[in-house]
Amino acid sequence: MIKSLLLNKPLPELLDIGSVSNLGATVLEGEPQASMAMVFGEPTDSLSCGIFACTRGKFSMVYQFDEHATVTEGSVKLTDVKSGETIEYHPGDSWFAPKGTEVLWEITVDRFVKHYLACKG
Repeated sequence: MIKSLLLNKPLPELLDIGSVSNLGATVLEGEPQASMAMVFGEPTDSLSCGIFACTRGKFSMVYQFDEHATVTEGSVKLTDVKSGETIEYHPGDSWFAPKGTEVLWEITVDRFVKHYLACKG
């Protein structure tokens, strides 16, 4: 069965995760709170995809999987800690982060939402 995620339709119900620190991130500013909904698989599976939402804040994390993501709501500044490159992403923008990449996240809007595909390969 094909599962559609359309920009003009409501998101699936998101599960509250609490602080991004519960996902292994280090909070640097604010109190960013995360929520998510799985579209395929589970976070522990080798391949999964879903919706991730987060509130305003700044945090650092190391990717534990390869990820392709597309912003659906809000904006985020991502900094590759190793290279120092910072890019701001808006709805419709996408990125790919390989496993092991340390990323500094800066969410300066009340709510940021992305759709992601994760591979633990």
